[in-house]
Amino acid sequence: MIPRVMEEYVNHTKAIRGYFLTDRKLIKFIKNRPGNQDIDVIKEKVMAVADHDRVDYFIMCGFHDHIERLKIDEPLTKGDLSIAIGIAQNGHSGIDNEIIAFASRYCAVHAPMFFPLWNKHSLKVIQSYHHKTLLPSDYLEYGELVREIKSKFSMAPLNFFDISKFFWIYQDYLIDYYCEKSFDS
Repeated sequence: MIPRVMEEYVNHTKAIRGYFLTDRKLIKFIKNRPGNQDIDVIKEKVMAVADHDRVDYFIMCGFHDHIERLKIDEPLTKGDLSIAIGIAQNGHSGIDNEIIAFASRYCAVHAPMFFPLWNKHSLKVIQSYHHKTLLPSDYLEYGELVREIKSKFSMAPLNFFDISKFFWIYQDYLIDYYCEKSFDS
């Protein structure tokens, strides 16, 4: 059973999701540039998705070339979370928070109903829910946990940009709620 206050928070987020204009415009921008085969289109997408102060880093590190080589279109349509790990690795074995955040966002703008966003506030909520520290390389597990929460709290109409905003707005309540649940168990 969903706690009443949680249901109210979810309903509030559903009601205000139209105000998340930046996310909606970014998703529309990407939708108008389908496919990930043209290097110039991929470069535009990388520049749109990356944090403004880090665009040069992602371009200089060749993420656009790496994305082209990965042939990600089919895995994106199937919601294959491992494609975010593939993008983040960019030919390296190590993944940090900034890079998995970029990779998950790149995937999410293409398929916002399939790819949970990795960011600080969402990570705090998920770690409280799971009672375990997650590393950027744990994105597959993280993604499944976010999907579980989405299902558990009847958040189906929300995409993962909306859910990320939900975690951001209510993170203190959610963290307290999940900490209390761990003591009740």
